[in-house]
Amino acid sequence: MNRCRHSLDAPYLCGPSRGLACLGLVASLAWLSSSPTLQVQSDNFNGGNDTGWTRYSPFDPFGAPAEFSFPNGAYRIQGALSPAPDQLGPARAGSLRQDVVYTNFYIAVDVIDWDDSVRQAFGILARINNFGLGTTTGYAFTYDRGSGVTMTSGDTDLTSIVCQPGVSCEIPQDIQAGPSGIHLDCAKDYRFVFLGRGPSLEGRIYELLQTTTPVLTIMRSDVTYESGYALLVIYHNSGATPGVRPDVTFDNYFATDVEPPRIQVDNQFLGLYLLSWPAEASRFVLQSSTVLPGTAADWTDVADVFVMGDRYAYGLETDPAPGRPVRNFFRLVRR
Repeated sequence: MNRCRHSLDAPYLCGPSRGLACLGLVASLAWLSSSPTLQVQSDNFNGGNDTGWTRYSPFDPFGAPAEFSFPNGAYRIQGALSPAPDQLGPARAGSLRQDVVYTNFYIAVDVIDWDDSVRQAFGILARINNFGLGTTTGYAFTYDRGSGVTMTSGDTDLTSIVCQPGVSCEIPQDIQAGPSGIHLDCAKDYRFVFLGRGPSLEGRIYELLQTTTPVLTIMRSDVTYESGYALLVIYHNSGATPGVRPDVTFDNYFATDVEPPRIQVDNQFLGLYLLSWPAEASRFVLQSSTVLPGTAADWTDVADVFVMGDRYAYGLETDPAPGRPVRNFFRLVRR
């Protein structure tokens, strides 16, 4: 099988794939506290299990189970060939989080490996309801390897998964707007992000080492589904019989009900830095620490935050002359 296997060894302290920006004396990050009162889920799969997930293996009753494994602390899902494509639909599999129902949502996951030799699709489903073979409904943001599986083929889809009376559910209807074509290089890692704010839906793909600017964004409004669960999905998308086995490896899953704000760091002049973030993130508090990752006691709330136009801001002055200064780290914690 022509897989494009590779691994990512990003440094912990510095690098956009970790949500950190190391700029001389200042490091910044956005952070969502995992307080029990907040809608936050995350899983890096380093424990070698999928505790908290419900596996979607629709062909189990027909002797064709999907496979789930944890290579190098990631989450590999391999679908089985459909035992009856005309009756049961194409090969597909996935994994569902049923511990939180989301209305507004921000769901992100890294895609670090996939079988690039076959036409398959994979991505994120949201506002999922009636979970099961032939019954699932919701929204999907997926990447399709493309017709012909060429060196340039590929496309993204933003779809509504609907039911047709007397036929079945799990029927995708395209709802996206704008350019959606993209070819993903299997030698790279990517981050998929799916957002929903009321009727507004948005899908983004980032290269994993550059998560500030997406390589593709598609969006649309739809009012069919108001809330539901989140699901990682893979499926065969060529329509050919007997089909192929979809095969994708995910990592670093994160979901919540609001997009985490980013701290922007600007060097004003000679040791004066300005930290800022969107004013709409009013429920987030700026904290600082001199160590990472630090304990709760190492992080303290920052005073003297002010409003500057449509952003919150904080000025930080450093003096490099006396010797090596203390490195400061900042994060936004949701309260």
